[in-house]
Amino acid sequence: MLKMRNACTSEIDDVDSAVAEILEQLDMEKSLLKNSVGILGCNSEYVEMGAVEELCKRLPFDVIGCTTSSSSVNGQYGSELLSLSVLTSDDVTFSTAYTEPLVSEDITEVRKQLKSAYDQARAKLSDDPSFVIVTFPVVTEVGGAPLLKELDALCGGKPIFGILSADQLFRFEACFTIWNGKSHRHSATMLLMQGNVDPKFHLTAFPEKNIQKRKALITEADGCLIKKVNDMPFAEYLTTLGLNKEELIDTRGSLPLVVDYGSGTKPVALAIYKITPEGYAMCGDEIPVGGTLSIGLIDYESI
Repeated sequence: MLKMRNACTSEIDDVDSAVAEILEQLDMEKSLLKNSVGILGCNSEYVEMGAVEELCKRLPFDVIGCTTSSSSVNGQYGSELLSLSVLTSDDVTFSTAYTEPLVSEDITEVRKQLKSAYDQARAKLSDDPSFVIVTFPVVTEVGGAPLLKELDALCGGKPIFGILSADQLFRFEACFTIWNGKSHRHSATMLLMQGNVDPKFHLTAFPEKNIQKRKALITEADGCLIKKVNDMPFAEYLTTLGLNKEELIDTRGSLPLVVDYGSGTKPVALAIYKITPEGYAMCGDEIPVGGTLSIGLIDYESI
């Protein structure tokens, strides 16, 4: 059996108070079973001010996590919230690891770094994991899909659930992944769970009512890179919608691109990681030449 206990704090300006509030809510002497691990999400200021590092020093188990644009737990929600979910069990074993920075455009080098971390975590277990949780950095050099593909191959197709680090301005400038108090903008963390774990996944597509009706044809792409739309550079195409390149750079993380792969599946919403000097867009997933692209709208009701 797997149990979870949640704690949170909004004491963003007071490290000691933030740590004390989390520890009080966890009540670890009464709540922890044989094996435990923490999953943390927070505003980047908790990292920069040292609250994450201090909290992890006070916890008797490993912690993985990342910065987020906002958090919601225990009926509370906000961009200045730090949340910690503790998984604890008598029949599930946990193992964590942290990669070297994933900054190379060479996917072979990225593969080596992911494998090194995975092997380190796997060596602590007596058998292959049943479930893997990962926090990925925003890797603007290669996009998100190659990282997930490599980890999927390492895990032998075992279920993976995860998140990308984020910041409050959606500019990917203060995004950190977290492992036992350490933080880095370009490293990945992973949690391997072995034992009585049988995850169920529930998926939903971007709401159709929030997708602009105007569609464009993706005419040139390379992996996660959108090069041309309607035979013009991506950024140039967006000027036809009333956006200039400077506005796009400032808003890229909050502007979902809704891509229809033309395969019969529902459209997928992708974030823009960066705009290249050529006006191309690096995204989170691989881009299909011949697919269509629309702009999505984010509103309170849909979230």
